[in-house]
Amino acid sequence: MAGGLWGGRFEKKEMHPAVLKFTSSIGVDKILAGYDCLSSRAHVEMLEKCGYVSSEEKKAIVSVLDGLLAAIENGQADFGEHEDIHSAIQSYVEERAPDAAKKMHTGRSRNEQVVNDVRLYCKDSIGRITALIRALQKGFVGLADRSRDVIIPGYTHMNRAQPVLFSHLIMAYVEMLERDRQRLEDAFSRCDVSVMGSGAMAGSSLDLNRKFVAEKLGFGSVSANSIDSVSDRDFIVEFVASLSLTAVHLSRISEDLILYSTAEFGFLEIGEDYCTGSSLMPQKKNADVLELVRGRSAGVIGALNSLLILLKGLPHSYNRDLQEDKKFLFESVELIASGLAIMSDLAGTIRLNGEEAAEKLDDEFIYATDLAEYLVRKGVAFKDAHRIVGNIVRHCVDKKMNISDLSISELRGFSGELDEDVYGYLNPETSVKMKKTQGSTNPDLVKKEIASWKKKLER
Repeated sequence: MAGGLWGGRFEKKEMHPAVLKFTSSIGVDKILAGYDCLSSRAHVEMLEKCGYVSSEEKKAIVSVLDGLLAAIENGQADFGEHEDIHSAIQSYVEERAPDAAKKMHTGRSRNEQVVNDVRLYCKDSIGRITALIRALQKGFVGLADRSRDVIIPGYTHMNRAQPVLFSHLIMAYVEMLERDRQRLEDAFSRCDVSVMGSGAMAGSSLDLNRKFVAEKLGFGSVSANSIDSVSDRDFIVEFVASLSLTAVHLSRISEDLILYSTAEFGFLEIGEDYCTGSSLMPQKKNADVLELVRGRSAGVIGALNSLLILLKGLPHSYNRDLQEDKKFLFESVELIASGLAIMSDLAGTIRLNGEEAAEKLDDEFIYATDLAEYLVRKGVAFKDAHRIVGNIVRHCVDKKMNISDLSISELRGFSGELDEDVYGYLNPETSVKMKKTQGSTNPDLVKKEIASWKKKLER
């Protein structure tokens, strides 16, 4: 304690080893070391500007901090046993600039220090994850472009529903990821606030320049209330909430690709580098990478729940419970970053099996909606058209036959509006081409969507 950030109130000069081990967070918050150096540097420069340290003292402290920052970036920093990363860096500077370092903590508290460091971390992490989302979007747009003409059965309730372009499904993933990117962009603004100058919870009686520190560290604004500043973790919750939705999206995409790569579907094949085999069954090719992306999404969702539970009963302002927030944040960021990166690489290995998909499209019940809309264009009310086609399907199910096995006279027994041209609608290419609404699976519209996204992703 003697060399730490507190201790004068206590007779004992060293913490009990068991207590130090129990309370220490350095195993987790050492990730913030670089940010703490930058924040400390800006703080000391501000102290000089405000007259609380001399130019020589500032230079001595900044020199040590810059050296430590270089060591951190090179992976050569060793902090040993300390209560937290802030205490470790304070001790590091005191060992190398003992007199000047005594003034380094002037006008600040660890309560505000850690929040500012985490805000810097969140800003950088949002930029990193946004770039990974863009990379995955590019991968999916490329896959959609390569498979633009492949038609597969679309599913609702896991039953064959209507024919769709495989590229249309892939572009759905791009849209999902874009919402993820937008949510992160919005969350960034809540992270982009400097809290330095808030003190432990009441501010400071020293004449500190909060705006100077904020500008030095690249923050867009300073916080408005010192109590809220040190106890607020909303920005972390919002960030992890955004990551949770990304995790859900990655899990759902993985589920689609896993299903479609199985022998039961057979629509696509995933590159061998992203699959594993079985220790017992020689024939197996398992999409383990996607299964792990799907499985690890639980960790991010769990982290969000843990953060909310951690916060819900805390009184204002700072409580030591808040030390536990970083573990959930850091783990969530790494889980999402690794998932996005591996899926970007995997997307480039996917190969389509159009012939297998075409076989599934021989089930003509998948064109039932097309037949109902055919009747609507003949002037039949949709409710009646729905009933007529439903009767045709039930008849064919009972007789174990396809719709095209019925003669035109048999079809007219269900509706006199059915003509010879109706057979032409029992076709996947016709089905997708007939779609007219914006955002549909019409090949021309999907082609335009792909082109639009290519242009957007080039910016």
